[in-house]
Amino acid sequence: MPSLRLQRLSQLRPVFCRRVAFSSGSAGPEGDAGKRYSLRTVLAVGFAGAGVGLFISNTDARLRQRVLPSSGFRTCCDTQLTDAQRELPAKLESIVGKQCVTQNVMENGTMVGKGLAMAIARPATLEEAVAVLEACVAADVAIVPQGAKTGITGGSVPREAGCDRPSVVISMRRLDKILPIGDDGQQVLCFAGAGIYSVQEKLKAFNRDSHSVLGSIFLNPSVGAGVSFGSGGTQIHKGPAYTDRALYCRITRDGKVEMVDTLGLKGPSGKEVLSFLQHADALTPKDMDPACKRAASWPDYPKHITTFDGKVARYNADLTGEDCNRSEGKVLILATIHNTFPMPKESKLFWISCKDFAAADALKRKVALASPQCLAKQCEYMERAQFDCCDKGGRVLIKMIETLGMMNLGGLWNFKLMFEALPIPFADIMADKILWWLNPLLPESLPKQLMQQGREYDHHMIMELTEFGNGELSRLEALLDKTVKEMPEGQVKCYCCTEAWEKSRVMLFRFSVQPSFRTLCVGTGRQGLIIDYAMPKNLTSMPEMPDDCGIEQRCLCSHFGCNVYHESLTFGPEVDLYAVKKKIKTFLESKGGKLPAEHGHGTEYEAPSNTQQRWKKMDPTNAMNPGVGHTSCLRHYA
Repeated sequence: MPSLRLQRLSQLRPVFCRRVAFSSGSAGPEGDAGKRYSLRTVLAVGFAGAGVGLFISNTDARLRQRVLPSSGFRTCCDTQLTDAQRELPAKLESIVGKQCVTQNVMENGTMVGKGLAMAIARPATLEEAVAVLEACVAADVAIVPQGAKTGITGGSVPREAGCDRPSVVISMRRLDKILPIGDDGQQVLCFAGAGIYSVQEKLKAFNRDSHSVLGSIFLNPSVGAGVSFGSGGTQIHKGPAYTDRALYCRITRDGKVEMVDTLGLKGPSGKEVLSFLQHADALTPKDMDPACKRAASWPDYPKHITTFDGKVARYNADLTGEDCNRSEGKVLILATIHNTFPMPKESKLFWISCKDFAAADALKRKVALASPQCLAKQCEYMERAQFDCCDKGGRVLIKMIETLGMMNLGGLWNFKLMFEALPIPFADIMADKILWWLNPLLPESLPKQLMQQGREYDHHMIMELTEFGNGELSRLEALLDKTVKEMPEGQVKCYCCTEAWEKSRVMLFRFSVQPSFRTLCVGTGRQGLIIDYAMPKNLTSMPEMPDDCGIEQRCLCSHFGCNVYHESLTFGPEVDLYAVKKKIKTFLESKGGKLPAEHGHGTEYEAPSNTQQRWKKMDPTNAMNPGVGHTSCLRHYA
């Protein structure tokens, strides 16, 4: 993040009178002139004001130089616009309507990234989305596809300096249609902008569960972005967001927009499928091609994660599958088909506290991952420092979600991001500073018993056991009881959440991990770094960090069943976090790990050469999301 520099005035030419008069509202001893101030007083006040102004400016500049989990001060290029580029906003307005195009917008990423968009276009139909893409390609601009803008590695906002073209964001959020297929809803077709929470709600009528549940579900992240960035999730049996059945556009070597359709629909083809889907109110098995055998979720994922070998469960540089998967904006996803999952007939949520990591790992392997046919629904891990972080920084967020509801928080979140981008002193930290001050005024978020366990033990698990009609719940409970009894007394303490509000609070506490960490960093004046990585499935010890990185506090949580970890690390203001991140990445990969695992490379991580080559084949002209994964920002990757 480049420094903000104070600009000095070349000349200061103040003109002072011998005495300065201010009206006091009534005549005093000196008549109508009112109260008079001496030159000494005026100079003192002037120098004091200048000193305060310099102090505020210097302090704000210093704070902006500090790296926070949601900072980044980046701008777009200052190139001379061509005639086609100058005419593009009007062209986009003719496609989507004037009210759906915003010009010259400074876009902030949720965690990192900040850049100027010449225009943001918000198509409402598939046809409009394709037409917008074609207009952008014809005008030779950098194109940034965008969902709900909840990504945390900077891949959904324009790039920093180095881009040789202006950027246009294509926001897919209005393309939010959700079409369950058939009367049973075992599969669902989602337009790219549909939110994963919205999909979950839609499928309740079919007694089915959605393909993806993320920690950021309260922000309703988009389905298309989940596929594009390879998002993971909290539920073990589902695997990462993945499908080989998709409708997407890519740009060919000669600069033409080409549509790829692997949805497996029967009947419409080419651009006819756009109109068909746009006007469809429902899809039935008759609309589907029975010959299509493409996967709509990660194949045989339960067997994959219960095989404790030296491979990782999932990671962002995996080359598997159709080009839409982990494309990171190098293609424009329009719609995807996903498998859905049965809702459990019964479930029990346990908070399990352990004295050491080994006990937690044993419970994971012997209970949650006992067999591919009998898995826990979710198995999350939280270390003591992360527990304290959520308590110190997440109470306000948890109360707001409870009060406003999941679907109503997105607007406030976007307002926070917009406010943090304002060019005024302390704007980028003010909201979190207020959250930090308000947090201790609210009651603790978890039930008293769990707060007590959280402070008595250092390692915690959230394990949900479910029943689907084949005795899974009773078998898993028996395994849990047996494994706990085999451990030394006092090594493990289990609490079963029986009330609905207890279950809700536990999950919201887990979901508050990343927002609460930023609030903690701002509140304590520290730099913060969030990383996600996957470790080999046969690793049984707590992942290590290099010793010489200057880490002050390590807050660790995990999608434990998949051995995917999220590290929230604090540092002093003198530490170079870019160098630290590279060192950590090298260290983890030397241990068999993969980084990143599920948040995408974005602008924060250099993608491996084979991943970069895969992206270049998808997008040979580098028109789509240039610079992602530390690829070139220039035309044709020059």
